Amino acid sequence: MTWSSEDFAGLAERAAKGAGFPEESARTFGRAAAVHLARGGRPDAIAEALRDPADSPILRLPLLMRDVMRAAKIAGPSVALSVLPADRALAPDYAELLPVALRDVTVMDASAGGPARLSAIVTEEPPTDSAALPALEVPESLVETLDRLANRALPAAEAARDAAP
Repeated sequence: MTWSSEDFAGLAERAAKGAGFPEESARTFGRAAAVHLARGGRPDAIAEALRDPADSPILRLPLLMRDVMRAAKIAGPSVALSVLPADRALAPDYAELLPVALRDVTVMDASAGGPARLSAIVTEEPPTDSAALPALEVPESLVETLDRLANRALPAAEAARDAAP
């Protein structure tokens, strides 16, 4: 199925809300999920991130991105930070959302028993506009999963709207 990046990001955001993630985390996840597919990432990584709202890359990766910004200010433009195995697939996509341009973004495998590491160079260039993502080919199975989760959020949203004065 072909989706615009904006429509897919909206569906992924609604799915995250339906799965029980906070609104801001869901919004960021939606954008990162669209970047993930545009960059040729595995569709199942998106569904996997939604499985457990108490232990998910959706909660951890915004914190890692905050740390990338802090590390760049303190240690210079070259940054390398530990990444949990469950966060590897989506970490570069969250990095694309940062308000700075990055170069050479990679997730390096763990070596000698150490953790995997996100490595990037923060540049002085303005960031690219992620709103200009191409149309996305989204597997029907992923759309079904996201729709199912998004529909969980609908009754709660309708109840809140009906209860408002």
